[in-house]
Amino acid sequence: MNTKHITKRIIATLLSIIIFILAIGIANNILCTKTEAGITQMRALYDQPKNSIDVVMLGSSHVHCGINTAKLFSDYGIAGYDLSSAEQPLWVSYHYLKEICKTQKPKIVVLDFFTAAAFQEDYKFHYYFLSDSLYGMRFSLNKLQLMNACFDNKEELWNKYFPSFFGYHDRYNNLEDGDFDYAFGKDLSYYKGFVPHFHNEVMPDPVIDTDECKPPMEKCITYLDKIIEFTKKNDIELYVTMVPYELNVEQQEGLVQEETQRYNWLEKYLLEKNAAGDGNVYFDYVFRHLEDIGLDYTGGSDISDGSSHLNYNGANKYTDYLGRTLKSLYNAELLPDHRGDSNYDSYLRHAEYIEQLVEENLKEQ
Repeated sequence: MNTKHITKRIIATLLSIIIFILAIGIANNILCTKTEAGITQMRALYDQPKNSIDVVMLGSSHVHCGINTAKLFSDYGIAGYDLSSAEQPLWVSYHYLKEICKTQKPKIVVLDFFTAAAFQEDYKFHYYFLSDSLYGMRFSLNKLQLMNACFDNKEELWNKYFPSFFGYHDRYNNLEDGDFDYAFGKDLSYYKGFVPHFHNEVMPDPVIDTDECKPPMEKCITYLDKIIEFTKKNDIELYVTMVPYELNVEQQEGLVQEETQRYNWLEKYLLEKNAAGDGNVYFDYVFRHLEDIGLDYTGGSDISDGSSHLNYNGANKYTDYLGRTLKSLYNAELLPDHRGDSNYDSYLRHAEYIEQLVEENLKEQ
């Protein structure tokens, strides 16, 4: 066999491999599950201009329903991003934080503590929303570590979610036109995680009715400490809070939520952390001063659904409060005003995108 023939075979083999890899990539883009409950939030992160995010919001769906990143930018010049997912536990928040720091240099982390307060060892839906936390992240050592943290040594979960393609390869019959928009990738730099809701629901006003303290499960404490350590090491301010919702709603029959007791515990725990030298941590116990936000629970104008997410109205009120609070806590070096800076044009496109969603909702009413 002459050298020319061998060269042709090598080239043909390499081309076949390249075509196969491209085909798998295109198939993955089309077939992958696309939800705005965490997957799109993570996928869009990779399209953000490098080092363009100053504030990252981590936590449950309360975050991407309740923090309007377009308003944060338009009214305060804050370049923020909702990197949240459905019922996001702290171990997911920790690995999400590590992921965003690969391409961004956030100066402030806003950490929603809801999931850690609400769901303990006996919560039967522990693994129900894993796909929302996993499918958006690119494969890496960090993702393997994330899966290891999520799966609790359960082989059946590894079999279900690794590789991710195995989890959604059977979506052929459920594909929609929008899925094919992702075939060769889709620029999501305009997307900042916020998902406005437009329903209205009446809820009772939240009440802190006890001073009792109860810790969350040990795994939550471990990952809270990891987040504190990571932010301190990387000169990041950590603002721990909870996006307002209806407290202590029974989400599993017969299981008392006891969220208030765990927020009480968190308040004391973080004070101890401050005293021990973790000065980058701030705790905002919003349920102690809801009047500063002005949410309307009983009138129903600010709450979206039975899971007590904020609707667009409520999100604007909370975002306004959050913007004012962050600006008062942190100086202009940490939180520069990026309005008028052409390097942040993706936020202008984001504001237009949210405005379009609002207009479409008004037409439907």
